Amino acid sequence: MKNLQSKLYKLNALLEASKLLNSTQDVDYILDFLLKKSLELIEGGDAGAIFLYNKQKNVLEIKSYAGFDSSISEIKLNLGESMTGIAFLRKKSMLFNNLKEINKAINTMREENKKILRKGLKTKLDRLQSSICCPLIYKEECIGVIVIDNFEDNIPLTYDDMYLLESISVQATIAIINARNYERELRNNRALERYNKMLKEERNKYKYSTSLHSKFTEMVLNGCSIQDILLEVSSLIKRDVFLIDLFYNINNYNFQYYTKLEMIEEISQNLKSYLKNKKRSSYFWLEKDIYLKFFPVIVNMDTLGWLGVVSDDNFFSELDNITVEKCITILALQLLKINELNDMEQSLKGEFLDSLLLNQNKEYIMKCAKKYKFNFNKNHQIIILNIEMDKNFLIQEKHKKELNRYIKYYYSIINGKINSIFPGSIALINGHSIIIILELDNKDNKKKIKYFLDDIMNMSSKTFFSSRVKRKFKAGISSIIKSIDDFKTAFNNAKQALKIASSIEKDIIYIFYDDLEVKKLLLNNDKKELEDFLLKTLGPLLNYNKKSRNEFLETLKIYITSNGNWTYTKDYLHIHGNTLSYRLNRIMDILKVDLNDYNQRLKIQIAFEILDIIKMC
Repeated sequence: MKNLQSKLYKLNALLEASKLLNSTQDVDYILDFLLKKSLELIEGGDAGAIFLYNKQKNVLEIKSYAGFDSSISEIKLNLGESMTGIAFLRKKSMLFNNLKEINKAINTMREENKKILRKGLKTKLDRLQSSICCPLIYKEECIGVIVIDNFEDNIPLTYDDMYLLESISVQATIAIINARNYERELRNNRALERYNKMLKEERNKYKYSTSLHSKFTEMVLNGCSIQDILLEVSSLIKRDVFLIDLFYNINNYNFQYYTKLEMIEEISQNLKSYLKNKKRSSYFWLEKDIYLKFFPVIVNMDTLGWLGVVSDDNFFSELDNITVEKCITILALQLLKINELNDMEQSLKGEFLDSLLLNQNKEYIMKCAKKYKFNFNKNHQIIILNIEMDKNFLIQEKHKKELNRYIKYYYSIINGKINSIFPGSIALINGHSIIIILELDNKDNKKKIKYFLDDIMNMSSKTFFSSRVKRKFKAGISSIIKSIDDFKTAFNNAKQALKIASSIEKDIIYIFYDDLEVKKLLLNNDKKELEDFLLKTLGPLLNYNKKSRNEFLETLKIYITSNGNWTYTKDYLHIHGNTLSYRLNRIMDILKVDLNDYNQRLKIQIAFEILDIIKMC
């Protein structure tokens, strides 16, 4: 009977406690009250503590304690450390009433925590008789642990005590979550109050919108940058913002609320599928529990980029939407201005090229040369790089726009790389071609050009077209330009080399005009004689009926055309030195030649020239 009365008393106390817990939104008060009530209801409870999980630091921190000295608050437990950390990981209540189990669990504590615990105890640690560790669970996630310790063996802790503590923990968890939600609601209300204050100052949404537009417009007129606009809008909506360009690069951003640039760049490839040309879209990053919203920046029905907004919820107030819309409008104007300046720059570069080719208006040529730091005392060379598409694909207007976008992407890559390899060079877009005027130095120019073109043509580019649509990259490289009078001839040379490259079926190829002299000489010979020479020299390898045939042919061609440069061949093919040595030895066995013999290498080089001619025909 006495036992029943005790249970009824405890249940009644629990009911009263739950009412009180749910009547307050003060987390500290809830925790202190909860611990006090637990020690009051559990007769064997001599001391206790409540740990809450700190997600950022990934540790359990004491938020309330009783029966300990204040120094106990310095303890920070790793997950799985001591009885508390074990219960947290297992997500279930645990009664430790066996000294062996207690000591085993305590021994998992780091030494610094043991020292703090011994200092904070009002009795000796080895007097601990039993302990209950009860996790606080919310939506299958553990948010903390409540611990009750017994140091007197006259009233040990029991499973009934553990079940009672579980009941308290359920109510406590709900109260803690409610309090946290309330605190968050207060923060949101404070943010809302800021917006309401803004509304009051502007009197209504229209005035706010007009004022915001005027503010952004004034910023633009005063010469602010896209970065300045993003900083302003980020401070207004209290969210992270960033701008994605047409090539999926993030060059402008403000991250200070929810994430970092490095984190967004990690998932940037996944974000592509969420970017819509004409509509808003969103992405929920489950791992970080944040939302990303994307707003297309559109001018004349063309998308120029996307504004990304990061927050911890998917809710946008009317003021948020007004702010973002005004930001997009100003960004569109800025991007349009940048595009127009780029187009103007392309036009000026085109006029400069035309003047060079016509060799007219020397004053204008010298003025442009000064602007572009173009040095006529240096030798130059012209590259015309063409990006070809299936004509049937280009019938649709949207695909023509995408091709222009793709060309601009390659131009941006070329413009970024060209001056690091050939300082003083100029690149410009001309239709579907990119024209590059290289400023040469004194050595290895052809080798550098090959490296440059290989890097540009074979790089792992971002895909803007359907994978079913093939793109062909062809380039013609002129002879060396030694004076201003040679530009027109060199430009025609490059066009002739490009024309021959375009007639070859390979998707990626470039041809140096100077290399065509050999082909012209060979073309004066009888076709049958050329074919006989080819079969005699390369026949065994061309007819080699194994998978490695094409691999051996490519390796041999690179090795021969690089004048037997072993290191260049290895690096170009991205293979190990042992692999290259093996391939060259197998090739010599198949062809019965010695690649160290200059005459035999010359024959093979001529054979490859003949092979190119036959493919062109």
